[in-house]
Amino acid sequence: MSGVRSNIASYQKFQELLKKKEEMKLELDYDNDKRRRKRKRRRPEGTGNLSNSTNEQEEKTESDMTKRENHWNELQQYFGCNDRFEPPACSRPPEKTSLEEDIDKAIAEGDLNKAEELSDSLATRDLAVKIDKAVKCRDFIKEKEAAEASQKARQKKQLAWGFEAKKRWETKSNMGYM
Repeated sequence: MSGVRSNIASYQKFQELLKKKEEMKLELDYDNDKRRRKRKRRRPEGTGNLSNSTNEQEEKTESDMTKRENHWNELQQYFGCNDRFEPPACSRPPEKTSLEEDIDKAIAEGDLNKAEELSDSLATRDLAVKIDKAVKCRDFIKEKEAAEASQKARQKKQLAWGFEAKKRWETKSNMGYM
């Protein structure tokens, strides 16, 4: 019984730490928002070049952000596209990776900070794997479309005035009567 109680206590401690982390993150985000919202000083009209350069920099960063968002949205459509090739989850549980085993050991030992770090690295790795699969799928589809386009271009175009098979047969059979 004492082992179960200690696991419950460690789990509760882990939950408390997660709550504290979220609160600290919210406070940090609030402080960052305050800094962003501060008014920018208006510069005298004589220094117009500096204000224009800052506007241009802001426009460049905004355009970079939109490019990144577009790129991310393009990749998101390919997430999970090959999941149908994976074995069903009900067939048998997947084997735990060494990182998952390390997380379990850290929780059992009560080292929740280490467990949280390992969990973050596991989530990062999983996301990286998803992104890698999505990129491969996107590249495969683009290559396939390019191959189809080149194959269509290579195909010999049929002439508009060519005979169809039925007409050829009919004209061939009518030749005997002439």
